[in-house]
Amino acid sequence: MNWKILRVASVIGLAVLAVVLLSISRPMGHTLTLKAYFSNGMALCPGAPVRLAGVDVGSVKSVRARPEMKETPVEVVMSLNTSEELRIPNDSTVSLATAGILGEAYVAIDSRSAAGPPVQSGATLKAVPTASLTTKQMLDKLAAAIKERCDCDCKKNATGADKEASIESRDPN
Repeated sequence: MNWKILRVASVIGLAVLAVVLLSISRPMGHTLTLKAYFSNGMALCPGAPVRLAGVDVGSVKSVRARPEMKETPVEVVMSLNTSEELRIPNDSTVSLATAGILGEAYVAIDSRSAAGPPVQSGATLKAVPTASLTTKQMLDKLAAAIKERCDCDCKKNATGADKEASIESRDPN
């Protein structure tokens, strides 16, 4: 009788262990793997965020050079994993962006003007070129902003000096 109980308990224990192992090995939620090809990788690294409308929906699985792709030699594979199913239109576009001036690079999915059927796992989304500033362009923009600020401050100071001069001219002391 004890052997029967031991056998039943061991079968139940193995079944519970199998369920636990399966739930741990499979990610929870909905998973979608997508690709995109870019002309420049912008120092994108595996593990970088993938964002849809500013919300993190996954991460970059791999970034690799594909010289045979000529115009777009950088292949980016993304893994999207969310608790609910994402119905991203297949004519959505992707671009590379950075979080601020010195922030990390990430992939941005834009589906605002897309209207196609939902993309399937393994599909390739169209990449749009990322406008990046050269160091000279960035310094020129910074210099122009500083000059504009200085001009504005100089005008304020001149106006303030004019007011003081007119007050002094009216004051008999």
